Amino acid sequence: AVAFDAVDQGIARGVDVLLIDPAGRLHTQKNLMTELEKMRRVIERRLPGAPHETWLVLDGTNGQNAIQQARLFTSSVQVTGLIIAKLDGTARGGAICGIKEALDLPVRYIGTGEQLDLLEVFEPEAFVDAIVSTR
Repeated sequence: AVAFDAVDQGIARGVDVLLIDPAGRLHTQKNLMTELEKMRRVIERRLPGAPHETWLVLDGTNGQNAIQQARLFTSSVQVTGLIIAKLDGTARGGAICGIKEALDLPVRYIGTGEQLDLLEVFEPEAFVDAIVSTR
């Protein structure tokens, strides 16, 4: 109902971008994953063709477990991209490479802190350079 109302209000106000964050979903909780599927259907019913993007936010500290998490999420909803958060506190960002290889999902943004300006467009070349840099 909240997602439907949000899309309805977005249409009424003529907004270009509407973000819906169904926070608190764990890939191991089937009932919450089923809710995601329902939200997608409700959004599409209100605005045919929507959602145009579905991004999965992964915790960068999860390491290789993030691959399994992404696999299970993509089996419930059509994920079009990733946001990898908490890369400021971990050296486990290598999961990005594993996810890309296993699921061919593009990383759209990375989070390197808790402020909005620390959400950055993902630049693969700069990321690899930072990992392999000897400086």
